Amino acid sequence: MAEHKKTEEEKLVAYITGEPDMKPEPEIVKDEPYQELAQIWELTGTAYSYRNSNPDKAWLKLSKEIGAETKIISKKRFFYFRYAAIFIALVALGAVTLLLLTRNQTNTPEQLIATSPEVKSVQTGSKPATITTVMLPDGSIVKLNASSSLQYPEQFASASRKVKLSGEAYFEVVHDASHPFVVEINDFVVEDLGTSFNISAYPGKEQVEVNVTTGSVRLREKNQKEGTILAQGTSGKLLTKNGKTLISNELSTNFLSWITKEVTFHHTPLSTVFEELENIYHVRIEFTDPKIANISYTANFAKFQLEDIVNVIARTHHLSVSKHADGYVFDSK
Repeated sequence: MAEHKKTEEEKLVAYITGEPDMKPEPEIVKDEPYQELAQIWELTGTAYSYRNSNPDKAWLKLSKEIGAETKIISKKRFFYFRYAAIFIALVALGAVTLLLLTRNQTNTPEQLIATSPEVKSVQTGSKPATITTVMLPDGSIVKLNASSSLQYPEQFASASRKVKLSGEAYFEVVHDASHPFVVEINDFVVEDLGTSFNISAYPGKEQVEVNVTTGSVRLREKNQKEGTILAQGTSGKLLTKNGKTLISNELSTNFLSWITKEVTFHHTPLSTVFEELENIYHVRIEFTDPKIANISYTANFAKFQLEDIVNVIARTHHLSVSKHADGYVFDSK
């Protein structure tokens, strides 16, 4: 009769009941789950003797214990992993919250644009006069006149979009009511409530002038909340000395001439004509005779060279004009 070949299950039963000659493969014995089985076997009350045991009966009982123990182990591991995941998530959330609180305490929205190392600055030159177009992080477009500067962050803060302007710029803003677009000019603020507007705020000038082409804006001092709302097709001048706002129900005649190079004068004093030409071409235009300042002038120019314009003015009013290194000088003949 052929000798019965012991199965691994039988070897395992024999091993845990103390029969050394029935020892299964070493890698099975060393495996942690099978080490636990020996403890379970002991709990069944079966003596460690191969001769006094019934392998078939013992294995059936052991199988039941294995199933029960496996369920217990799996359930425990499930709870361990779940609580570990919750713990890790809470630690991460706490770290992020602490970072945000620290950042908010050390940098207010007003301070971020001034102190952040990620602030970009664009400066345009005056000689030769240059106009620079800038795309902001939100997709808004800014055209910057000569002798002007614009500061803005690489990424806007979540609460608002703030930039700083010195000089003149035309803004085409991507409107977002939940994230106000704010232009700071020293102690004054222009807040976008629409889409496009021009701001002229050169240092040394006694006013900040805003012309609104579409939508509307709010013009106010920094310490104010309400300010003055300028609607589409209107303009406003905020006097820097006393904070008063002068509103006009129409746009200033030549507020975009620095971009279009199209300028119109209608019974305009030559002193004002010269100021506007200076802003468009960024040269000095002076006069030696005080009477020249009050001469009324009417004309339209479209994409003319500055030299042609000053020569036309001189011939029209029988004045002499001479060119210098930094501009032109008018005099009476």
